[in-house]
Amino acid sequence: MTISATTTRPLYVVDTNALIWYLKEDGKLGAQAAAAFAAAERGETWLVVSVIVVAELFYADKKHGLFQDFQQTYLALKTKPYFRIVPFVPDDVLDFDQDSNVPEMHDRIITGLARRIGAPLLTADPLIVAAGLVETVW
Repeated sequence: MTISATTTRPLYVVDTNALIWYLKEDGKLGAQAAAAFAAAERGETWLVVSVIVVAELFYADKKHGLFQDFQQTYLALKTKPYFRIVPFVPDDVLDFDQDSNVPEMHDRIITGLARRIGAPLLTADPLIVAAGLVETVW
């Protein structure tokens, strides 16, 4: 499936913390972000996850012991029909200057993905929100 704003379901790009809080069911998601995840579970929207978010998820798990079995968590994420994990490709680097208002490299990659596909970004990250490059939902 090609990810773009022309798909039949609305799209949301998912930031790392939003994904962690969703998977951990710990109540930290904002009301609108929680509603987007719930809509996805009902088959009403797609949740787009950059492979960079998966890598950050792995490192957050190693650092904080978030999941009992990361491989199992990843496989469950990968098989949920409403998630679309998308690659980071070399040409995406060409967007770094355009997204330079986002200071952290991984956040810049995630923001660039949301901008390219025209989808809101599920995030509470104040630096991404302040950059004003994409619509954010929380």
